[in-house]
Amino acid sequence: MPVAEKYPSTSNDSEKTIARADTGSTAASRSLPFKPHTAPSGKVLEALSGNATKGLSEPEATKRLGSYGPNRLKPPKKPSVLKIVARQVGNAMTLILIAAMAVSFGTMDWISGGVIAALVILNVSVGAYTEWQAEKTVANLESVGAPQATVVRTVEGSREPTTKIIAVQEVVPGDIVLLKNGDIVPADGRVLDGYCSNLECDEAFLTGESLPVAKQFEPIDEEDCPVGDRVCMVFSGSQVTKGRARVIITSTGMSTEIGKIAQALDSKATNKNKGFAAFWWKTKVLLGVAETTPLQIKNVPLSVATYAVAAAVSILPASLIAVVSLTLARASTDLASRNALVRRMDAIEALAGVENVCSDKTGTLTVGRMVVRKFWVPVVDRRANESAPVNTSRGQAYSFETGSDPFYPRGEVRADRKTIQSETTLDLKRDPKRSDTRDNDPEEREIEGHEEVIHVEELENNLRDMALCASLCNQATLSRPIDDGNWDANGDPTEVALQVAAHKLGHGKPFLTHSRPQAGRTESIRSGHSNRPLVAGLRGHFEQLIEHPFDSTVKRMSIAYKYAPEDGQNAHVLCLLKGAVERVFERCVSIQDKPLDEERKKDIMVKVDALAAQGLRVLALCGKRLPVKMADEVKAMPRETFEAEFTFLGLAGIYDPPRKESPGAVADCLRAGITPRMLTGDHPATATAIALNIGILERAYGKDAVMTGQQFDALSEDQIDALPELPLVVARCAPETKVRMVDAIHRRGQTTVMTGDGVNDSPALKRADVGVGMGTGSDVAKQAARIVLSDDNFSTIIRAIRKGRSVFKNLAKFLLYLLSGNLAEIIVLMIGLAFKDENGQAVFPLSPVAALWINTLSAGPPALALGLEPTAVDAMDLPPTAFHQIFTLEFYMDLIFYGFLIGALSLVNFVIVLWGYFPGELGTFCNETDTAICNPVFQARGTCFSTLVIILMIHALECKHFSKGLWQINLRDNKILLWCAVVLCLATFPVVYIPTINNEVFLVGSLKWEWGIVFGMILVYLSATELYKWCKRIYARRHAEPPARNPSDKTLRMETTIAPV
Repeated sequence: MPVAEKYPSTSNDSEKTIARADTGSTAASRSLPFKPHTAPSGKVLEALSGNATKGLSEPEATKRLGSYGPNRLKPPKKPSVLKIVARQVGNAMTLILIAAMAVSFGTMDWISGGVIAALVILNVSVGAYTEWQAEKTVANLESVGAPQATVVRTVEGSREPTTKIIAVQEVVPGDIVLLKNGDIVPADGRVLDGYCSNLECDEAFLTGESLPVAKQFEPIDEEDCPVGDRVCMVFSGSQVTKGRARVIITSTGMSTEIGKIAQALDSKATNKNKGFAAFWWKTKVLLGVAETTPLQIKNVPLSVATYAVAAAVSILPASLIAVVSLTLARASTDLASRNALVRRMDAIEALAGVENVCSDKTGTLTVGRMVVRKFWVPVVDRRANESAPVNTSRGQAYSFETGSDPFYPRGEVRADRKTIQSETTLDLKRDPKRSDTRDNDPEEREIEGHEEVIHVEELENNLRDMALCASLCNQATLSRPIDDGNWDANGDPTEVALQVAAHKLGHGKPFLTHSRPQAGRTESIRSGHSNRPLVAGLRGHFEQLIEHPFDSTVKRMSIAYKYAPEDGQNAHVLCLLKGAVERVFERCVSIQDKPLDEERKKDIMVKVDALAAQGLRVLALCGKRLPVKMADEVKAMPRETFEAEFTFLGLAGIYDPPRKESPGAVADCLRAGITPRMLTGDHPATATAIALNIGILERAYGKDAVMTGQQFDALSEDQIDALPELPLVVARCAPETKVRMVDAIHRRGQTTVMTGDGVNDSPALKRADVGVGMGTGSDVAKQAARIVLSDDNFSTIIRAIRKGRSVFKNLAKFLLYLLSGNLAEIIVLMIGLAFKDENGQAVFPLSPVAALWINTLSAGPPALALGLEPTAVDAMDLPPTAFHQIFTLEFYMDLIFYGFLIGALSLVNFVIVLWGYFPGELGTFCNETDTAICNPVFQARGTCFSTLVIILMIHALECKHFSKGLWQINLRDNKILLWCAVVLCLATFPVVYIPTINNEVFLVGSLKWEWGIVFGMILVYLSATELYKWCKRIYARRHAEPPARNPSDKTLRMETTIAPV
């Protein structure tokens, strides 16, 4: 029954109207007739027609989204064409052109004024279009890393609920939202009874409370209590700092508490000036004198002479802002299509010069789809339905079969006859699917013959306890496929793997935590008689009491359940704990009834090292039983007290294979002079095995190349700085260790990329030069990052670095082209003032219109095309220092050489025509009119103009590479640039030959024999440029520094796994 029908509103018609986000306001969801914090959660569920376990159906959610509107405070701003055009008109460059146009019209030079007006329109049009594209890209980037919501929904046609991740805007009242540590609360919601586990939220932005607020499910009696006292509610925008919970959404959009604040702040400050003062303020804003940057103000030259204005235009790189915006916008779009979502565009440039990449292992360097390969129990053998004696020196190992679907909860479990031992050789690429190898490998068949299949009804008691711990100390869920596809899973990859293993042992969590259904339902769940228990050996179910979620600082998770037997006998509290072996050992005191002494710990650590050396991630599982009367006491216990005096159960070896792209990405890093580092929470042996396999570590690595987080944190800053090299692998790494690593890298004067996905990784992500968040990570980490990886892939980081280097080089290319062209034009215009006619007036080598033509049309399009250059093949062959700054000594040398060369060649042609062919008469008033006496000047001016324009087009092609010659580069890989050069070269001919345009507008004459010296100077330019680049290549070869470390041959052969960006 719809909410509105169930609880009809008593307010007037105006109050009934629901404001919609797409009509200027946003979703107002006053969906309850009572305040939700005052009522039990069951009543809130009933009022909203919600279901705590199944959530809303997809059709109902869609219907409510249409009724209430998107869950957002205000619609995202769309780029305004009028505002963009206004900014372009008020731009310094456009103002200069308008000034030139005003001077031309003021002196009644209608033709020049008309041409400049056309240039103004063209410049504003191109600039507005470019800025519009860039603003659209920036607007799209605002949603990158935005919080998402994990909701429970029921798909149409299915009776089983599914857990899915949706955009926050799609959350509606009545949705069941799952919250965990690190999430951003998507909307105001009521905590549900029985689904709250140590939940704490940071609400400082809303209440000013500096400490996180502990939440509860019990209602609050006071109806009008402050927001901060409504501890049974969670509020939109707050951050979950601890625990987990399931909440039902009560308010969305502007009806949330933060929405009410947004409404109060909606009226923005306005200019209080009135009359002429208000008009003057608007005028200053339009001209860029107010509310703008100082750079824009001081770049406006105050000149009234057309020639001086043209000279001033030549000084400014007119296309700079447009090219930078377009280049970065295009790069961010390209990276987004390759799974790297850029939240801040300056991160693209920062990526170019990074010297270190500090990456997590799980899911980034590895696939992240984990499967349990081994269980190890410290007993002498396997025996059905009884406890085997303790034996830590040998133990009993079990192997799990895995098919093509890692989430499929069925598969054989076999008892190994061989003792787990350290392997001298590492084979991480062994196919975990036994069925694919048993027919081809004789040794595999022999080993299989000595293994025994385990039946779920005949588990050894210690293995059964392991299965219980793997299943219950776990919050992952498995979902059946709707069609014939693969199974789906939701939760941490490690917990998913353990849950699948528990299902294979017949101990799936749904069967353990639900009371026994009716006979008919039992038969539908599993074959067998109706009086048969769902789980062998258990006639009852478990009810969760409390959970202490995984914490990266202690590297473990614990949970407690109350066991409710069907016959009421043997009720107890089951406490379970799992985590890193070293941290779990701190909390264990026994194995079965034997003490866990140092000798037994040593035996177990040998097995841990053996499993880790096989590339397996090793976890320790343990548990304890308490009397049922202690249930309330357990719920109130502090974590430190609860996690004590556990019994060690065994080890789980989880396999997470390296991504096939990782070795090639690491090889690219090494070739580019970038040091890849692995910072992981895994065991040192596991981390070392993976690092060796993908090339981060060499086979003969040094003693300081691998450290644990404890070892690294134990060093002082001076001791860290004294290390010859920082460690390449840091195992058992805590979030604080990542921060110390970033600081250590910075103290060495280097930059770094840092990846992270947890809440506690946020400080390291912010402190790193480029923080990279994981798409599957917490909302807090994604918002702290500057780039978010939607595929969590290490190779995507390297692609982003490659693109960053490409953008950096493209910026340098078009800056060199623009500035050297401006320098050449300034040389022609300034030195040309030395040519005096009979009246003592300077004779311009270029007319003002010609100068403006060159600076806008001949400079702008090629510069834009250079900004869109494809990524160079050798982008990863240069060291990071080559990308630290654009304005280097080499850049200045190139700028001076090309600028003086192009300007000198153009002036020389002007002089050759005027004094070499003609007698050197400069006539009179040749800057204004076309008379017979001015013919030599017009011919020389046309020759200078043609020489400058055509050489600039060839120069644009030369700027594709700073050291390779024109014949060594691929001119066809940037067809836009090639077409710009060809078209603008051809555009010279209409300017020179069409009457009125040539002699009245550009003040040039039609060329005849002069083309010979034009092409002669082009050959001089090409010869000088090729010789200059050849000298640069010789110098670079002689002074080249070998990389600090070369990639191994093995990884070099795998570089092709990364497609060039």
